[in-house]
Amino acid sequence: MGSLAAGVVLLAVAGLVAEGAARIAFPRWKEFNADRVQDKAEIAGVGPVAIGRPGFDGWVAQPNGDFRSHVRINAAGWRADEPAEAADGRLWALGESFAFGWGVEIEESFGAVAARSLNLPFYDLASPSADLAGEQALLTRLPASVRPRAVVLGLSVETDLRDYDHAAAPSEPAPRTLATRLHDARETVAKKSALYTLISQMVGRFDGSNKAPVVATPAASSQPVDEARVAASLDSSLGKIGQIRAAIPADVPFVVLVIPARDEVRSGDAQYRALRQGAVERLTAQGIAVADPFDALAAAGEANVLFPHDGHWSAQGHRLAGDAVTRVLAPLVPAPAVIPVVVPTPVAAPAVAPAPVAAAPAPTSAPVAAPAATQAPAPAPDAKP
Repeated sequence: MGSLAAGVVLLAVAGLVAEGAARIAFPRWKEFNADRVQDKAEIAGVGPVAIGRPGFDGWVAQPNGDFRSHVRINAAGWRADEPAEAADGRLWALGESFAFGWGVEIEESFGAVAARSLNLPFYDLASPSADLAGEQALLTRLPASVRPRAVVLGLSVETDLRDYDHAAAPSEPAPRTLATRLHDARETVAKKSALYTLISQMVGRFDGSNKAPVVATPAASSQPVDEARVAASLDSSLGKIGQIRAAIPADVPFVVLVIPARDEVRSGDAQYRALRQGAVERLTAQGIAVADPFDALAAAGEANVLFPHDGHWSAQGHRLAGDAVTRVLAPLVPAPAVIPVVVPTPVAAPAVAPAPVAAAPAPTSAPVAAPAATQAPAPAPDAKP
């Protein structure tokens, strides 16, 4: 019994030493834990809502090597370098992880792409895990003094379009089996252990799993479209979008970017296609501008616009989406006012009469008038924006 206890202690010590060594040898291990970027904000009348972790400044990586991007969250929980007051007069991006720019640099996100094309400053107000209800609530955290120049709302067909009015009834918790316990333990260890992360990275590199997508590309769905479910999801979601639009000044240009589901881009999933097309039709009927990048994404190909394991847009996917937003917003965003700069006209010095000469005789005829001083023409005003 004593030898068994000693063996357990020795094994534990060895594990701790190995963990410490892994943390020294592999300091980037925490980058694979996405939870580090997110937090919850308590909003009156709503409850906890997902938002960026205030003050976070670091790198986020996908374990299979899809991406490694830098993320900086300001004190208000937005992905921005400047405080919330700086959002005034900018193009705002609202939405969930796609609008947040998950996996890409902030300047590569579709909102930033559109802002550059429109020559507007940009401010990202997206939250990685927010839905339409959460995004509506998060708008209330902005200072009352800020006003957008234009707004783009990223609408995820996959996660945003649902029935908000009839929340699913809480179901009985699934029974705890050995498999579920092992899965939960693995998830916990993966977030807490540098040694586990290092080993999994090495295994992925040697067995080739980093090159294979986590989920194989599915065949086109042959399941019939649930028309009732599609209608309920669209009705409820369009109501939320209307409430978000009402929170934005009526004269501010507002466009909804419809983000196609990954399965539709991969295989033309009929259910997701019905949701996307229905959203576009209903938004247009309500007079809300819509940008739908599906055709451009599908033409470019899944491998070029989606990360293979993570499934979010790559920089090229964001670029195509940003171009779609630009085409819709360009006619709606007024050009900056041109303020003329007037160059003052130089004032000519007054002519001075010559002093009289005492010895000159008095004239016998009318004096000849001296030539009038001619003022130089004033330069034309130089108008400059």
